[in-house]
Amino acid sequence: MKPHEIGQTMLTAEIIAIGSELLAPDRTDTNSLWLTEQLNRIGIDVKLKTIVGDDDARLEELIKDAVKRSRVVITTGGLGPTEDDITRKVVARALGRRLALDEKVLAEIRERFQSFGMTMPERNSRQAMVIDGAEVLPNPNGSAPGLYLEHGECSVALLPGPPRENQPMYQNHVQARFEKLAGDIHFARRVMRVSGMGESAVDEKIAPIYSQYENPLTTILFNSSEIEIHLRAHGRTEDEAEALLDHLSLKIEKELGNSVFSFRGETMEEVVGRRLAITGFTLAVAESCTGGLVAQRLTSVPGSSTYFTEGLVTYSNESKTRLLGVDKKLIREHGAVSKEVARDMARGVRHRAKT
Repeated sequence: MKPHEIGQTMLTAEIIAIGSELLAPDRTDTNSLWLTEQLNRIGIDVKLKTIVGDDDARLEELIKDAVKRSRVVITTGGLGPTEDDITRKVVARALGRRLALDEKVLAEIRERFQSFGMTMPERNSRQAMVIDGAEVLPNPNGSAPGLYLEHGECSVALLPGPPRENQPMYQNHVQARFEKLAGDIHFARRVMRVSGMGESAVDEKIAPIYSQYENPLTTILFNSSEIEIHLRAHGRTEDEAEALLDHLSLKIEKELGNSVFSFRGETMEEVVGRRLAITGFTLAVAESCTGGLVAQRLTSVPGSSTYFTEGLVTYSNESKTRLLGVDKKLIREHGAVSKEVARDMARGVRHRAKT
């Protein structure tokens, strides 16, 4: 399959998370992560995510720009009853539309409070304000209904902030509309993992390959102790998208060789564990500076008890000699952190564990 063989135009989307609380250092916008996953599944490409505080002017500017550059815009938050819940009025103003009280929606909100034996506070009436031309999205899990509207070529969904409210609302009242807009486009993703090479070295080798492709899209990331190559393709079917990934990943593997240890996002410990399980070999580890981290990673894999026998943390030189039989002369001549001592530690734990 040649580069650029598939040329469908994907819908672009952006997600706007609204609320000053989301700008705090201890808060994470999980809504955007979840919505991105849902949109990608139906062939919509999220190009931009933004968090904006309860700031009328900034939000208005953002909405005006968003509806011009994206086919799909989703906002989360700012639909509550308090003074800082500004989404409805700002979106209405940004789109040049009237905002009016909907008596039917107001009655439904009152009924919800009554069902809990409560009287609706007057301030909750603002949740019944509806943008002209918008469809009200019911919210059985909270008091804030959502809104859905078309503005030119852009489809806009205003969802409440709490995930227990916005996720069912999206799934029940929004997703089918977006699926119809997206048409027959399917996404596929793949993560290749590379060990023993730096990020720049990996990119230098494979950039001449992936730069030929608009589809799949390639991203290189450093993750802890290894490099991740993220591939994302789209096609008319899922099989077609997967075939594009196969084509590119094989070229990358050929260029990087044995440095690639994973093709489907498996971790090093998962790959090692699978090989041990297949061969019937067992494994014991002796650690020093890693302080048990290697054993922890290996045993985090389900089923690791079939091949992992034991682990020792011999942090001091004395423990290396006492528990593993490491030659004191090796430590004196080469130092505790050396390949010679590491090799002797491996021999010692293998003898001890009978692996």
